[in-house]
Amino acid sequence: MIDHDKETILLICGDETDAATIMTNLYEADIRVVGPIHTARMALAMAAQTSPTLALLAGQPTGERKAAELAQAMMSTWGVRSMLLNPTEHDAHEASDWRASEHQVALVRRALTQTLPSI
Repeated sequence: MIDHDKETILLICGDETDAATIMTNLYEADIRVVGPIHTARMALAMAAQTSPTLALLAGQPTGERKAAELAQAMMSTWGVRSMLLNPTEHDAHEASDWRASEHQVALVRRALTQTLPSI
């Protein structure tokens, strides 16, 4: 059974090591992740098929669109809000309509700062 109350994050990240760390931390926090995706074009296509609740941009996507442009396209095309992983960059777009809610941002930041338990 699918839990529709959970976040589903579309991860746009071009660095394999960073993507693996991000995905592990989100998974440990019981957050679904689709990705990693490298290009803006593929991110838009995946949003159409996976209905994410949030797009997490961990760096610049490859292709024609940069992070803020992709975030705007995600919002205008699919109604998906976005979060830039870098807090300074995210905060620089405070007035943008594509920004994730503070609740979503806090949830993701908490998940990404938790330490994975040692086994």
